[in-house]
Amino acid sequence: MKHRISKLMTVALSIAILSSACNLPLSAFQGTQPAVEGNPLVKYTPTATIQVLPAFQGLWIEPSVPSQIVNSISSIAYPSAADSSVAALVLREVGSGTAAGNLVAESTWVYALVAPFLTVRDGVTFEQLQQIWQGNASDDLAGVQLQVTQSTLAAFTEKWGAPSPTSVKLVSENEIAPADTAWGIIPFGDIRPAYKVLKIDGLSPLDKPLALDTYTLVVNYGLYEQSGGDSATLDLAEQLKSQLPATNRDENRMTVLIMSGTTAMTRATAFKIDTKGIDYVISGVKDWFLAADLRHVSNEVSFDPDCPKPDPNSTSMRFCSSPAYIDVLKGLGINVVELTGNHENDYGADAFVSTVQTYNDLGWTIYGGGLTPDDARKPALVENNGNKIAFIGCNPVGPANDWASSTQAGVAKCDPDYYYAQISQLKQQGYVVIATFQHQEVYQYMYDPYFKADFQHAADSGADIVSGAQAHYPMGFELRGNSLIHYGMGNFLFDQMDYPVVGTRREFIDRHIIYDGKYLNTELLSAMLTDYSRPRPMTDEERTQFLTDLFDASR
Repeated sequence: MKHRISKLMTVALSIAILSSACNLPLSAFQGTQPAVEGNPLVKYTPTATIQVLPAFQGLWIEPSVPSQIVNSISSIAYPSAADSSVAALVLREVGSGTAAGNLVAESTWVYALVAPFLTVRDGVTFEQLQQIWQGNASDDLAGVQLQVTQSTLAAFTEKWGAPSPTSVKLVSENEIAPADTAWGIIPFGDIRPAYKVLKIDGLSPLDKPLALDTYTLVVNYGLYEQSGGDSATLDLAEQLKSQLPATNRDENRMTVLIMSGTTAMTRATAFKIDTKGIDYVISGVKDWFLAADLRHVSNEVSFDPDCPKPDPNSTSMRFCSSPAYIDVLKGLGINVVELTGNHENDYGADAFVSTVQTYNDLGWTIYGGGLTPDDARKPALVENNGNKIAFIGCNPVGPANDWASSTQAGVAKCDPDYYYAQISQLKQQGYVVIATFQHQEVYQYMYDPYFKADFQHAADSGADIVSGAQAHYPMGFELRGNSLIHYGMGNFLFDQMDYPVVGTRREFIDRHIIYDGKYLNTELLSAMLTDYSRPRPMTDEERTQFLTDLFDASR
């Protein structure tokens, strides 16, 4: 009897407890109630109805995703997931991790290996780059360190494995500062004029076109949907997809500008054109020009149908060119002609006028000279692949009969007040500004401070690229803010072979990259003049010595 009373009391007590519990909030039962067999996410509620807690919610972003991609979706309000396993949407490196799901959108991100601009080495092999990453580099690469941001480190760790802590340095995005033994791996859009972009296995992100399938520094990022496709997730996915950039390197927004030094198709150069043909003269460098969008030449000599037959032994400094030599420029694809040269009126202003008309008939852009002083000094405005580019040039040294005046056509005489104010105005209007001078000729690698001042003032006024067209002797460089000053490229098509020694045979051809409305970088091409007429690419040994000499002078 006592046993039965005890059992009844126990049952009654249990009922009381359960009855009391019915008044407790739902939170009191979370994590304590038995799961429905086979589905750990379905839980009992106090009212005996079934509640399904969401397994997937929000967006999770992998640490390797660049800040530029994250910033591109910053205008969209989205909940953040705690980790990829419970995220409805995942933004991550394609092929990384274990997350499954449907690929909604993809972004191709191109990176660059960068060193200081005044670096002689042009590139490395992929094997050498991996050795640096792993801390196993040898010879002249021993001790080179790679600077990377957190996202870049994560991206390439996924591709290449963990790096050596001594060879890879983690820095913030505004701290990458390449030095002789400290290079950087950066997104394409972070390239600056002060960097030299190093080739990897002969390929560079500055190439156009670039074979992305064979270039090493490419990472694809994908937006994945892994929630089963509920409407809220699909709506968010569409919003994110609309904002994600397809790439950080769109060749449709890239302009390649080739600029060359002194051209004077006269004397021995003209003789070689007549006897060996146009293709002989230009074939060594023609491909460099034809691969560019804008192709510049500073042609210092006017075409004259009465030009005397060329004498290869002449030392005369009075120049003209046969009108037939326009085919040399056509063969190079020239479409921008600078007219600041000091021999334009050697055979009279009428020859210059007809030369200008020839360029106009061909639809070429001309600047630095014209039919009137106002016409000569006004900038030439060009739009290419969405980029606004302005060319402006002048000649401060004469001779006087070369300058445009109220009585004759000719080149633009430098008016500092106009020139620098115009540069500033063009920059404010969103142009990438190319400013050139036909300045004082010196046979040395750098100007003294007096002559440098004009170039520096142009850069300070807003010119992105400041270039000397006067140089028969190639000259050095100055990086000033975000501007590049190249004091002189040397000869291009002119017959100076012997003075002084090899100096006038060495040539720079500057390949400038303009991207998405800004000046990005410059690749220095180098050539050697041969046979008084024919520039050809330098050999590796010639180029190494050339860059060493010019970079030492620049420092």
